Amino acid sequence: MSTTERVVDALVIAAIWIVAIVVLRAVLWWLFGRYERRLQEKDAAVAARRRTTFSILVRASVVVAILIGAWSVLRIFPATTEIANAFLASSAVLAVIAGVALSNPLGNLGSGVLLAFTQPVRLGDQIVVGDHSGIVRDITLSYTTLVTDEGDHVFVPNQTMVSTTLVNRSVGQHLA
Repeated sequence: MSTTERVVDALVIAAIWIVAIVVLRAVLWWLFGRYERRLQEKDAAVAARRRTTFSILVRASVVVAILIGAWSVLRIFPATTEIANAFLASSAVLAVIAGVALSNPLGNLGSGVLLAFTQPVRLGDQIVVGDHSGIVRDITLSYTTLVTDEGDHVFVPNQTMVSTTLVNRSVGQHLA
């Protein structure tokens, strides 16, 4: 295959990826727009949180699509095949770095699942964990919300909930 043919192939593949990325982004925003309108009618605060989450997910999806598209274009030329392979290898290193960087959030997620199954605390329990004391208001996969006697909301990471001593002053009251 001649260099001219490779350039034409690369331009065609790049154009296809650009169209695919634009369509992907438009479809994702259209789907979320429909979902958000229905959610807005029920709870505006939840809709605002979902908007933030969704915008991050759309950006991540677009970045992944761009990287795959760039890799496909680079693989057409023999001279850049090694560069494409180096990008692929460096992305594996970046994945390991991201895994280490996300160890605390992933640990909180795992701890949230553990709390859900073992239930050392339940909603409404009066607990002491570390320096914080309060009534359990909410338990999510990431954190547990305590409301103190002063009315303050304390967000305790679930990893802390399962790795430190926890005093549940309401334990005997669940048996009734």
